[in-house]
Amino acid sequence: MIRAGLVAALLALATPVSAAPNEQLLRSIESRLVFWNVGPVDYKALTTSQAAALHMKLTNAPSRFSGRAAMFRQELLTILRWDGSEKKHSLKKSD
Repeated sequence: MIRAGLVAALLALATPVSAAPNEQLLRSIESRLVFWNVGPVDYKALTTSQAAALHMKLTNAPSRFSGRAAMFRQELLTILRWDGSEKKHSLKKSD
């Protein structure tokens, strides 16, 4: 009985844990996306990659009145549309 419990505990510790984006990071992203008028986003559904990319992009945000504002908003929307299939493509040049 004790052996089965020990095995179960070891298996639980050995399984990889998938980390979801940090709650504080998601709240920060949410408030900044609202500022950029990026419409309804399910912040709980963001992947860690999306949350990290949005955070990095929003850290260097231009002024909303600059000439780059429209392009910046489009870049944010592009990050939100990522679905993970980007990992399947190689950056190597094909011969």
